[in-house]
Amino acid sequence: MTIGSNLSLRITAILLGGFVLLQMLIWVVMALPSRGDDQRPYNLPLPTEARTMVDTLEAAPPARRASLVTMFNGSLYTVRILREPPPAPATQREGLDRLRIDYAAALPGRDIGLTGRRPLLGRMAGTRPWTSRFFAPITLTVPMRGGDLLVVDSRPSMVVRAYLRQRAFLGAVGGLLVLGVLALAVRQTTRPLVRLSAGVRRFTSDLDTPDLPVAGSREMRDLSAAFNEMKARIGGLMAERTRMLAGIAHDMRTYLTRLRLRAEFIDDSEQRAKAAADLDEMAELLDDTLLLAKRDGRATPQPQRIDLATELAAIAALRVDMGDAVTLGAIPSDLAIEATPISLRRMLANLIDNGVRHGGHVSIEASADDQTVTISVADDGPGVPPETLERLGEPFGRLDPSRNRETGGAGLGLAIVRALADREGAAIRFANQPKGGFVATATFPRDNPNVSRSTRSSKVRAG
Repeated sequence: MTIGSNLSLRITAILLGGFVLLQMLIWVVMALPSRGDDQRPYNLPLPTEARTMVDTLEAAPPARRASLVTMFNGSLYTVRILREPPPAPATQREGLDRLRIDYAAALPGRDIGLTGRRPLLGRMAGTRPWTSRFFAPITLTVPMRGGDLLVVDSRPSMVVRAYLRQRAFLGAVGGLLVLGVLALAVRQTTRPLVRLSAGVRRFTSDLDTPDLPVAGSREMRDLSAAFNEMKARIGGLMAERTRMLAGIAHDMRTYLTRLRLRAEFIDDSEQRAKAAADLDEMAELLDDTLLLAKRDGRATPQPQRIDLATELAAIAALRVDMGDAVTLGAIPSDLAIEATPISLRRMLANLIDNGVRHGGHVSIEASADDQTVTISVADDGPGVPPETLERLGEPFGRLDPSRNRETGGAGLGLAIVRALADREGAAIRFANQPKGGFVATATFPRDNPNVSRSTRSSKVRAG
């Protein structure tokens, strides 16, 4: 999970960024010199003070110079007397010419030296006095009579350093506490949105999911209430559609029963058989249509752990007994998936029917990797045109528009397969085989997202 994909983390990051910027602004404001500090912006003695130091040290006997140096030292700068110039920094600070002119005017006839390390922040620090005070200490060198050098080193304000040192720990602890409170507040604020997201995900697979609690901010309450109303309306429409189709199917079965009875009185045995076949196909169409309508969004039976070796062997044996040319490939004995048994059997039945109808011989295989389990049903028929593969699985979509007796079906078999696969959390793929024939593969996740933890604790083996 990244910061950009989580609303709570994004809001927390924004608040944290604002908190850091606020602290930086406060620190900069503290560093800016007041008007009273403008006379010594570089933490060095004023030019007149430097002249007084030089005159005093030159007039004093050598034995007293050490005590005078100690007296001159302060919180803003340190004073030394050297015989050789101090080493210059590797990177020279810019913008000291004006200051050098001021010292040269107060100390005429002397080769004034001003060196300074480039500020830590480089060009961002610029040449303003406050940046020198805290980032780039400056060294003033003044030659004296006798060959000695007066060296004055500026240093950051001891007052500010002590202040920061004393309050750094309290500031860090306080900042962490504030950040923690902000994070909790953000989490509490975004919790209704998290519930809404989870509710929408549940709604995609179960129209009977409970309503969302109407809580949180006014906008979130309005959004949750609108979602609950939308869910109720969609659920009502789906239920009404199912009831309507069920009623139509019930009435149609009544008429089909009457037609079957009347078909028995047809004298021509061939026509009587054709009429019975038509009636059977109509009944199958009604059943498929009703099944396709019922699968949209309603809660399904709880998935179970299915032993594929046992289940696929039983399905293949049943189809062989029915006279279909079905073979079963090698299936690992420990291969299992989480699925609804009746849905899996209907998926495989439709795929086998499709293969037998268009190819004759059907082979069933299964394989697995660390993440998925794949079941494939292949036939040795002519396959399908590549440009029509994407249309497979659409309700009433047939590649053969004639719907003749030889091919049979009404275009709902693969649509039901796709619908049941979606409900089981599986991915369906239709393709042509390189050596000819058509293959349908159903890929199940090893950890089925539709299986709740309570269900996993009481799995049963389907035979």
